Amino acid sequence: MVEIHEVFTNLGRANSHAEKAKALLDGDSLGLRTLMRLNFDPRIKLHVNEEIEYVEEDTQEYAGGFKTLHQVTRAYSSLTNQRMGKDYNTTQLVEILESLDPREAKLLHSAVNKDLKLRGLSKKLAVQVWGNRIFR
Repeated sequence: MVEIHEVFTNLGRANSHAEKAKALLDGDSLGLRTLMRLNFDPRIKLHVNEEIEYVEEDTQEYAGGFKTLHQVTRAYSSLTNQRMGKDYNTTQLVEILESLDPREAKLLHSAVNKDLKLRGLSKKLAVQVWGNRIFR
């Protein structure tokens, strides 16, 4: 399975609209679709503090091995729970971010802030690729 940061690298290298759509479809996964919804769907709001601070682990020094966005996708869906306090949810999000490969942590952090800006990525492209399967 292709890592999500690799999908975005391929997307950035694509020149035509068809190549961009193919890059997203080739890397299609629950993790990627959830990241797109988190970034582009204004109805999805995580119940976390405004400022999220986390420590990026050095790729060379992290002995425990990094998790991928594919592995933690289901974990951050619970962060929309309004019954849990913002501080608790923020702590959970920070733990997720710190367990990820730094490249994927940056992607998730940007998507949480609805600020995932990459060359070739747009809501229009995401809707064209996945349509009503992820956007209602």
